[in-house]
Amino acid sequence: MIQETHYNEIIEYIKSMPIMLNLITCLGSIFVTAATLFVNYQEMIIQKDTPIINLAIIAAIAIFLSTYLWKKKHGVFIRTAIVEFYLDVKEYLATNLQYSQNMQERINKLQVTSLNKTDKQHTILLVIGESASRDYMKAFNKEYKYDTTPWLDRMAQCKNFILFPNAFSILPGTVIAVSNAMTEINQYNDKKFYESCSIIDIAHKAGYKVHWYSNQGHLGSADTPVTLIANTADVAKWTKQELNQIQYDESLLDYLGELDTTKNNFLVVHLKGSHFNFLNRYPESFTKFGTPGKYDLEVNYANSIAYTDYVLEQIFNYAKDNLNLQAMVYFSDHATVPDKRRSPNFEGLASVRIPFFTYFADEYIAQHQKIYDTLKKHENFYWTNDLAYELLCSILDIKSNHFDETNSLASEKFKYKREDLRTNCGQSKI
Repeated sequence: MIQETHYNEIIEYIKSMPIMLNLITCLGSIFVTAATLFVNYQEMIIQKDTPIINLAIIAAIAIFLSTYLWKKKHGVFIRTAIVEFYLDVKEYLATNLQYSQNMQERINKLQVTSLNKTDKQHTILLVIGESASRDYMKAFNKEYKYDTTPWLDRMAQCKNFILFPNAFSILPGTVIAVSNAMTEINQYNDKKFYESCSIIDIAHKAGYKVHWYSNQGHLGSADTPVTLIANTADVAKWTKQELNQIQYDESLLDYLGELDTTKNNFLVVHLKGSHFNFLNRYPESFTKFGTPGKYDLEVNYANSIAYTDYVLEQIFNYAKDNLNLQAMVYFSDHATVPDKRRSPNFEGLASVRIPFFTYFADEYIAQHQKIYDTLKKHENFYWTNDLAYELLCSILDIKSNHFDETNSLASEKFKYKREDLRTNCGQSKI
């Protein structure tokens, strides 16, 4: 988690804690460290009349421990839990880098046949949300007290939009959720990340120019799977992540003008969405519920969901008016429970109940009636977002040796029922 966390997230987390708690933590740490050093210093005082044999034993033990503790292969230090875990993470990150190293071999073996019937230049759009829970979205939960999704509520009334009320994430964590969504890896197979094709690879082979725009930063000091996938796009850009500076998702709109309308475009937009601290996810002037600037977890979260609804509207309108948008898919990487601190442990389905919807233009529906009809038929099916890769393959209308149609919600061959689907990286049943 440390390796894959952006420094601005660390600053936001510390700022979200009460000042007194931060002060006590800081002063307490200093006191414990000082007390430990003081006690050890008192014990280290050697009396003038200490026998030579005692000093020799101490010296011998010191030499032995200096060698045994710090041995590179079997030393005690590298076998302690935290250090051993750190080395495992380091190995994991090194293994991920094989994704880039194996890219050419992977692409050479990838076979893609486009079945698209139109020669007209168009755009397929994927928007990946962040920490959005459908439980707090009026469009999915009519009983929710705040009107957080006015745009999506309106869009849900027309045939072009399909809302899926039974979607789940595979884990309440961005890196694994997004990397599984974008590649062949899922909870139901044993594929390795560095051997898997991504939807970007598929789009390239199908003749699309791929753009990836993100407000997430490079997600930490390491080249995470998400960053590695993004960097395979023709254009991959991140908003400026300056120290202690808040960047709202609306800033991503500036990048959309870069798309060449004379080409087929596959566009990925990765939002910051409702990532904690929620109060920093929307401009204070945008506040729709509660008091502007006041720290109130659920109210702040509701405002961040409403702001995402507004940003989605702006992205959709621009793409529809300027980029000949034919299809749009939106889902969140995972959900969250706003009034509960996040934990590294899986704590129930509330943290993985995500929003998921699709849009198809009239022209797309006319040319891909079966895909649209199947998704409409499956709108109440249960689904996990690690199957997004196959869904997007269907929407791109391709055949491939790296596309299992039985994993696609847009296929009549979709093989999963509610009892088959899992979350928590396969450890928990939906």
